[in-house]
Amino acid sequence: MESAARRLYALGFCAFLVPAVLHLPSAGWLWTAAASVFCALLLALLVALRRKCRRGIAELAGRSAVGRCALLPVLLWNLLLLGASAGQLCIAYPTGNTFPLVGLLLLLLAAYAAERGEQVVLRVGAMVFFALLLFFALILGFAVPKLHLAWLAPQTAVDWRRLSAVLCPTVVLYLGGSEEKGKCAPWLILGAAFAILCAAVTAGSLSPAVAAEEAFPFYTAAKSVSVLGAMERLEPLVSAALTAGGFCLLALACAANGRIVAVFLPRAEKFTAILNFALGGAAMWLSKLLPSAVFAVGTAIFWGIFPLVTLSLGIRKKD
Repeated sequence: MESAARRLYALGFCAFLVPAVLHLPSAGWLWTAAASVFCALLLALLVALRRKCRRGIAELAGRSAVGRCALLPVLLWNLLLLGASAGQLCIAYPTGNTFPLVGLLLLLLAAYAAERGEQVVLRVGAMVFFALLLFFALILGFAVPKLHLAWLAPQTAVDWRRLSAVLCPTVVLYLGGSEEKGKCAPWLILGAAFAILCAAVTAGSLSPAVAAEEAFPFYTAAKSVSVLGAMERLEPLVSAALTAGGFCLLALACAANGRIVAVFLPRAEKFTAILNFALGGAAMWLSKLLPSAVFAVGTAIFWGIFPLVTLSLGIRKKD
């Protein structure tokens, strides 16, 4: 059903907003473009493979003992990333020390929403998408004419550890049914264009050097946006938008964890919210002890390679 597919893709876009606004602007628009296009191509391939398999990733992996064993480290990784993402979302409000309050509240809401059912998460993602699209069209539209073109020169240096965050939309392949037939290409193009534009606006407003050093450079760039000739305080709206996108990312991960847990314990839905909140909350502190390179490599493996291998093997078994 196309409407179901649109809700799924809208949720994935809202989740992708987190790396597009929080992480990728520090890497520069050139590397953001490379990472976003790669992710779009990978997602297009994964969606095509899933339609041929007619099953989600968790269901495919759960059909064999080896696959079920592989799902266990995936679940643990998702819980670790759940906590790490919740902790990083606290930076949405840079003017105050909000750790761990914002992260815990978002994690609690996301775990509760996922326990209420995937359709709840998908409907929220669809509604949030339109609000975010309107807001970013406003801020990016007014920011582009004020950019310093000299600062948009391509930068070859890159912190590669920031780039793997683009893979977060692959988690949507755990959700939904096999009947979605909506076109994903417009959503992939929109997501890549959005990430590139955010990175370009950040670099053109702050300079690449400043953008690379800032913890949340897009927030800083929003301070200089002029709306209709008057300076407006748009940073609170950036914080609110990142909070909404962060909720979608956390809810998406919680719902995917529910699918994985159901492979082992089909009647454990009532305990999935507790699992996500308790272990995800603990991971907020644990993630601070791990280097960023671990998250980059782990994300590439569990959110990139694992879905590709699982869906590819699913097709071969079906044939």
